This record gives sequence, structure tokens and C-alpha cells, in this order.
Amino acid sequence: MDMTVWLEYFVEGLTAQLAEVRERGEQAIRRDMLVKEHMLSDRQARALAHILEHGSLTIKDFEGLCPDVNRRSLQRDLKTMVDLGLIVTEGETHQLCYRLAEGN
Repeated sequence: MDMTVWLEYFVEGLTAQLAEVRERGEQAIRRDMLVKEHMLSDRQARALAHILEHGSLTIKDFEGLCPDVNRRSLQRDLKTMVDLGLIVTEGETHQLCYRLAEGN
């Protein structure tokens, strides 16, 4: 019984999974380094993790991550991150989208 085809399939799947694990590990290390470098709060660290995972963050997303925190406090957290040069804004005032700044 020739198992070559099955082994090739298995190795391809394993390779894909290892690449995903590596990417997630690198992302976690990157997030931790940015949090420490910029001395971010827990809420800001959550926002950063969301941006790294999804590519962007809106204030509604942030409210979902921190439901017990008022909107104004969350906006201040994001403004601090913008002022640090960690993230940038895109869009209109009522539909701002936050993304990781170039070089981070």
C-alpha cells in the first residue's frame, strides 16, 4: 500500500499549521514588546492586540473589548496611542478607524 499521497497531504497540513503557530508567536512577542516599550495600560494592550489580529479597530470594537469602561476613557486611551505614534487614524470623525502606524 503506497502512502506517499497521504504523507504529502499530512506534511502540507502540518507545514501550514506550523506557519500559523509561528505567526501567532511572532505576533504575541511583537505585541508584548510594543506594550513594554510604550508602557501601555491593560486596555491599550487589548486595543493593540485587536489591531494586530484584525488589522484595525473602531471605537465600537473597543467598547466591546472593554464594556465596563465609558466611551470617553476609551477615546483618551486611543488618543494617547496616536500621540505616541503607535497607531494612526483613518476616516471621518464619527467613523474613525485605528490602524498600526508604519514601522511598528
